[in-house]
Amino acid sequence: MTKKTQTKTEEKPKGKKKVGMVEIPQTSLNAIMGKIKELEESRDMLLQIADKKQLGNYYQRHKGKIPTRVMLRTIDDKVILGWRTIQDEVYKDPETMRWYEKQRIEVLYEDGKGQEFHLSDYVRKYKQVEAEVRSKITDEETGSVALKVVRRDNGKEYTIGIAYVN
Repeated sequence: MTKKTQTKTEEKPKGKKKVGMVEIPQTSLNAIMGKIKELEESRDMLLQIADKKQLGNYYQRHKGKIPTRVMLRTIDDKVILGWRTIQDEVYKDPETMRWYEKQRIEVLYEDGKGQEFHLSDYVRKYKQVEAEVRSKITDEETGSVALKVVRRDNGKEYTIGIAYVN
């Protein structure tokens, strides 16, 4: 009788075992999912406040690590494809000991037109829209990288230098 009892407790439950499946408690799964969400939010925040020039330099050095989701800048619903500095004077007035900044930039829109802004006005006016990276284009002569991106809200496709995203 003892022998039968031992064999019954050693028997494995009937049913097919799925290969590659692991059982974990619901609380552990919830904790992992919460951590992933927290990390995604932190990453999104860091990408939005990052120095765009340094981010572009990083992507140039690490060409294989380009994110699949980027942010494009817009003003009046027109995507900004690039910008350049026109005036960059920062100085301290010796009489008042105050710092003064005369910084102007020119932005290039998707329609080919440009517009000048004081840097502080530009920073206040632009808005960001989400886009998905479709492909990466590298200029073999200069080594510069451009991205082919598609806006998530309206599906328009753009080719934009890597320094001008996020």
